[in-house]
Amino acid sequence: MKKPKICFVTSFFYPTIGGVENHIFYLAKELIKLGYDIEVFTSNLNRDKKIEKLEDSIEGIKINRFKSWFKIGFAEIFFPKLFLAVRNSDADIFHVHGYRHSFNFIFWFTKKPIFLTPHWPIYRGERSKINQFIVDVVDKLLGKYIFKHFKKICVVTELESKWLMDFGVPKKNIILTPNCLPEEYFKKYNGKNFRNKYKIKREEIVILSLSRIHKSKGIDQLIKIAKFFPEAKLVILGKDGGYKEEIKRLINDLNLKNVILGGEVSEKEKLEAYAGSDIFCAPSHYEAFCISLLEAMSQGCAVIASNVGGMPWVVDNAGLIFEDRNLTDLKNKIGLLIKNAKLRNRFKKIGQRRARNFRWHKVAEILNKEYKKLYHNPINKNF
Repeated sequence: MKKPKICFVTSFFYPTIGGVENHIFYLAKELIKLGYDIEVFTSNLNRDKKIEKLEDSIEGIKINRFKSWFKIGFAEIFFPKLFLAVRNSDADIFHVHGYRHSFNFIFWFTKKPIFLTPHWPIYRGERSKINQFIVDVVDKLLGKYIFKHFKKICVVTELESKWLMDFGVPKKNIILTPNCLPEEYFKKYNGKNFRNKYKIKREEIVILSLSRIHKSKGIDQLIKIAKFFPEAKLVILGKDGGYKEEIKRLINDLNLKNVILGGEVSEKEKLEAYAGSDIFCAPSHYEAFCISLLEAMSQGCAVIASNVGGMPWVVDNAGLIFEDRNLTDLKNKIGLLIKNAKLRNRFKKIGQRRARNFRWHKVAEILNKEYKKLYHNPINKNF
């Protein structure tokens, strides 16, 4: 008997690593446990480099890559053979990840039910003027038309729902399927390794920032307030996204002695960094979700984030929110966390409890319930 088959459609997938790619990967693994056959249709690009192997698999997930003709911006890739593959696919349901992509129009090539997870791609103020103009035109002329062709729209935070309803998406068609953490993140990691590596004393307060080193991540905001807290260490980790040299210059110009600029870290090193830090700060100018906040909570960090995108929803009552680009507000709230150990510890406990709610098997169960409504040939007890 044929298993029910879900086909995810996305710009990038394994071996590419990122928020959307991880969302699909961990969700797919849980859906396989529930009895689904999972396939991914994606481009043959790993961000900028080509992947030669067009057919692949990872942990039971089948991958079909299609040759890309061109790429616009960060993730808009045109790979036209996808549309023929969709037409000929034996998938029971398609689930598209990403909005304002050419592959959103797969509904022209299939009558199968299609779900969409847009991942809330706002980024207003972070694009070039011409790119923002194109985005606005697409939204105005095509937004409502695109969204009405999907059976269900999945949001990663509740704050995203209002954006969708502005396009005329009925509330009943919106499902909350947040980003979650793998089970290994709920183990306690050894923060001493992190502190020893960077020669940080046990009694020193550590403020951690961990992200791609890119202008959009707002790391310069933390650098500019570091001078007010000489008793604390600010540690910045992450892969260079083209902004690391600028951050280095800013640290030197301000003659800062309490800032440590590291590099890219492994999964284990990342979790040890969270475990060895007291405060985690996400100063980004936009994040649809910011999984780093949950990761930090899982290891007992008090968290603080800017008031943009989905971050206030992720933090909830487990930390502090500051006004983006308001250095005074950021300074005051970081100072509050540094000086008030009782408050830090309270946020740590609340954060750990909150992080435990974000588990991939729960999201898979939500989607399983929705998929079953549209899949009419049950084969086992799961359907």
